[in-house]
Amino acid sequence: MKNFDIIIIGAGPGGSVAAKVASENGYSTCILEKETLGEKGRYKACGGATAWELIDEINYPEDKIGRVIESLELHHVDGETYSKKGKGAVVWRSTFDKFLTDMAVDSGALLKEKELMINIEKVDTFYNISTNREKYTAKYIIAADGVTSPTLKLLNWPFFKSEDLILTITQEMKTTKSNIDKTLGHDTVHLFFGIESLIRVGYAWLFPKTERITVGWGNQINLVKNSREEFRKFLELPFVKLALKNSTMEIFKPHLIPVGLRSKLYEDKVFAIGDSGGIVDPISGKGIPYAMMSGQFAIDAIKTCEEKDKLDKLGSIYEGILDNKFLRVLKAKRILRDKIFQSDENLKKFLSLWENHRSSVIAMKNLMDQVSLYEIY
Repeated sequence: MKNFDIIIIGAGPGGSVAAKVASENGYSTCILEKETLGEKGRYKACGGATAWELIDEINYPEDKIGRVIESLELHHVDGETYSKKGKGAVVWRSTFDKFLTDMAVDSGALLKEKELMINIEKVDTFYNISTNREKYTAKYIIAADGVTSPTLKLLNWPFFKSEDLILTITQEMKTTKSNIDKTLGHDTVHLFFGIESLIRVGYAWLFPKTERITVGWGNQINLVKNSREEFRKFLELPFVKLALKNSTMEIFKPHLIPVGLRSKLYEDKVFAIGDSGGIVDPISGKGIPYAMMSGQFAIDAIKTCEEKDKLDKLGSIYEGILDNKFLRVLKAKRILRDKIFQSDENLKKFLSLWENHRSSVIAMKNLMDQVSLYEIY
């Protein structure tokens, strides 16, 4: 079958959840994925830190978890350290994404792997899609193909502003479990900050898995002068050098992360979800749960508008659901992000608050404006 109600471009968390929900609601659904997922999925440059609530919600098997986490250590390069407690997990995105895609297929969605989209155009009320293998038609399109979304580029949607993009570098380092436990702690992830001496607008990280450390660095793209040199500066920090001593690099990969919304999230039966829409936490870069929720909400909007015969309201319904659930918070965090990275003083103030408050609470209650450094220390 090549004619579908809904075609989803991209088999990441957002696309897979959208496909699962669509299939469960009776829509003929196809996922087009340019890569081969294989037995263990396909590699994704991502730290993979996930809240334990999400692990519980989707019944993610514990034997697929890279490492259970109990605390987040926040390091400023001048020596200040802050600790944020809370249970979470570090997952391999290849395994996590494959788990969600399998759920979508089990629900009735058709997965077409190694299908690179070549063209998309609207003809009457349908979209025609050409891949390197087939031609398809669909009533609705879900763009779940990442920050550079070829789907939205072909449809002439505007791209992100440079100040809303983070360039990241990820290295996967093979080491031993005992080394990780000794240097990083058996249940801790580490973030590194420093506006003047490390990263102007962003942070770096060490995310431990079983016998691997995901090493990452990210800076606002228009402020990057020499990414490899700036990344190397992070690797030379004493704490980092010790953790990576005698480790072996297996993967080196740059990647873009959006930290601000696209100027539009819907147009003419096309939905942008997850990274494609910039639906990401602007402070932490966390995107997995927002991708999954936005995928579900796109299908919820379609179902609601079809049942009420109000397809002209699709965009407002979709963005209304997003706004009610979390979009207002993400917009507030985007404003807070600019304030945090104005100075190291502001950054430390935020890190101190973040120890005991969710970043959403800090943003929505303007805690940065209400507490002075004197009161914190």
